[in-house]
Amino acid sequence: MAYSSLTSDASTVPAHVRYGEPSPQGSTDGEPDLQAVPASALGVSVRDKIAWYLDPESGLAKNWEHLAEKLGYEFLDLQNWKRRNSPTKAMLESWSMKKGSTVGGLLDKLTMIERDDIITDHGQLFVEDAKKWIEKRKEEKTRVQVPEVSSVSGLITFSDEAQGLTLRDGIDGQVEKFDAYVCYCHEDMPFIKEMMRVLEGDEYNLKLFINERDLLPGVCSTTAMAELIRNRCRRMVVVLSPSFHEHELNNFCIKFGISLQPGGQSRRIIPVIARKCQKPTILRHLHPADYTNTAFRSYFWSRLWHAICAPL
Repeated sequence: MAYSSLTSDASTVPAHVRYGEPSPQGSTDGEPDLQAVPASALGVSVRDKIAWYLDPESGLAKNWEHLAEKLGYEFLDLQNWKRRNSPTKAMLESWSMKKGSTVGGLLDKLTMIERDDIITDHGQLFVEDAKKWIEKRKEEKTRVQVPEVSSVSGLITFSDEAQGLTLRDGIDGQVEKFDAYVCYCHEDMPFIKEMMRVLEGDEYNLKLFINERDLLPGVCSTTAMAELIRNRCRRMVVVLSPSFHEHELNNFCIKFGISLQPGGQSRRIIPVIARKCQKPTILRHLHPADYTNTAFRSYFWSRLWHAICAPL
């Protein structure tokens, strides 16, 4: 399959393809815009195929190290990945979590290192994974009821109590979604403010749900928490301290979050130790990010960002 048949300029692709919506009646353009599909959409099969081509060291064909260079990685990154069973998979896992990494971008870089053989042999797998990702987005969109707009007051009204929960609900007819739900107690607000400053800043650019900032007054707390954790937040960051157990709503959130990841398979919950304390028994099997470990404090925010952005 020729590379030109796999990718195209986003400006020439119809909006219904770019945003994963059904094709309008009479449209024949059913190919996804791979430049708009995140690299995290690529499944295990595609990554295995890429690794099979790029892991071997060969004097003839360019390997994963050449791709890593094109993806912007440095010498120390390569040295670290050389110790892994599959350097290619480790590199792809890292790159997939970077903002702006796309399937089309990966194909561009493969062409730059003259590995069009991967595209020719397995290009259709890239397209199939992209279509699956678009289809999943479409399904998520159909589960969201479109809010009604009052013709009298011009205010947005919601037909479901699971909507109208946060400050930006209803803007452009959408409910607000977040990278992570932050479960915390008010006594740890200084740490929460630092988390907001760092993770929502320009370097990491995440969107966090902070109860006292984002939740609208008057909603049912438990209903809102369940909807946000289940449907609107990719991850749940649990900020632990000696005061955490004193808040009943926090205990509810932990139990609800655990129920969504039986056996810890989805890695939805990320424990963070803000102040030295005993981990709740229900979280004992999860490795925490420990802010109190000052010897490795310089790695803390980067590790937490990677955990939040990792594929589910």
